[in-house]
Amino acid sequence: MSGLGFSASIVLLVASFVLNALVLAYRWPRLPSVRRRIDALQQRLTRRPDWTWLRLEHILLPLVVLAGVNILWQVSTLHCGDDSLALLASGQAVLHGQNPFVVDYCGYTAHPIPYGLPAVLLNTLGAIGDHVAGIWIVWEAVALAVVPLVWLVAGEDRRYLTVLAATSVVYLPNLATDIGLDNAIVPVAVLAMLYALEVARRRRGWYVGLAAFLSTARFPAVFPLLGAAGADRRARVRGLAIVIGVFAATVAVSYLLWGWDAIGIVYLGQFSRTSGGSLNFFAVLLVEGWYPPTLASSALQGAALLALVAWVSVRGYSARAASAIPILGVLLLSQYTNFHFFVWLVPLFLLGPSVRAWLLLLGTGAALDTILAGQYLGETLGVWWPYELAGIVLTALLLYLLLRIALDEEARRRSGTFAAVS
Repeated sequence: MSGLGFSASIVLLVASFVLNALVLAYRWPRLPSVRRRIDALQQRLTRRPDWTWLRLEHILLPLVVLAGVNILWQVSTLHCGDDSLALLASGQAVLHGQNPFVVDYCGYTAHPIPYGLPAVLLNTLGAIGDHVAGIWIVWEAVALAVVPLVWLVAGEDRRYLTVLAATSVVYLPNLATDIGLDNAIVPVAVLAMLYALEVARRRRGWYVGLAAFLSTARFPAVFPLLGAAGADRRARVRGLAIVIGVFAATVAVSYLLWGWDAIGIVYLGQFSRTSGGSLNFFAVLLVEGWYPPTLASSALQGAALLALVAWVSVRGYSARAASAIPILGVLLLSQYTNFHFFVWLVPLFLLGPSVRAWLLLLGTGAALDTILAGQYLGETLGVWWPYELAGIVLTALLLYLLLRIALDEEARRRSGTFAAVS
């Protein structure tokens, strides 16, 4: 990372933290003065008594501008190790009738591309002009799609929750940094599933299938979708059948088109992948060389995630909590959990104010761990113990949040209510 890129990342992180904290403080019961001052400021600026004027396009416009600036910056400073060049090569492979999961580019040979069929299609679209800018435009558009989906799912509180998600430390720095936000397709899939379950269960069942298709882009995204589908008691069998059926069909089509790489690299390889960083306890194991992944360890990770899905289904958790717990399980159990995976936490903003405060802490910790502990102290100076320590702290935070959501859901069940987790 260049000095300018490092400084820009820190500035963006600080700005996102301040904005996110301010939006959280607006609703915090112990800080009523913050809300009064913000409301008074908006009345002076807009000459309107409340926030009913705020629409989705008002929230999206600055994000579109930020994404555009990021595209220009990233394309103009491109270097040979950039992941966007690998995605471009993957898209070009499809256009030339070749395997998109193993590519040669920029001096790299047989480079694996661990993204499923939806990502392959997006990469192909971005590669039509044979320029990496197309890849950036496509994936930034996917990242921006998270915001209108929050708007759709959030209901009557959509203005506040959409602003909160858009300014979040788990979202905004991802939008404006590098191509790793192709993982944004996961919260898009989860939010689409929640929309299907909560808003249009009977008339818009195709949303479930669309979400299942999108989840194949980034394994193991299917686990939170299974959790959400299993939460709907009236349509549990139908929802699970759609998710499993679409997932299996997509995998089968990919196998028929490109062979074993479409399964081995994209799905099985994810549990044994160790390249890049990990922002959980695996940071210690990987840095110290104590964890060579095996087939047995991968099977245990998959079994643990399935156990979480089974638990939330059997216990009758709400769709929001039933998707949130497997998401946290993925972040806890995967040895490849970089900062971009934390954008998977976007759906958790729907769970209430206390969870949202923890998301600010988690996002800030993950970003600092990546930028300061991993990239600067570790990769530049060779000092890795802060990165390892931060991984343990983030593991504790993720585990606490998982237990907190589960305990709140158990309390809801005992009281016989179906209110959102708070």
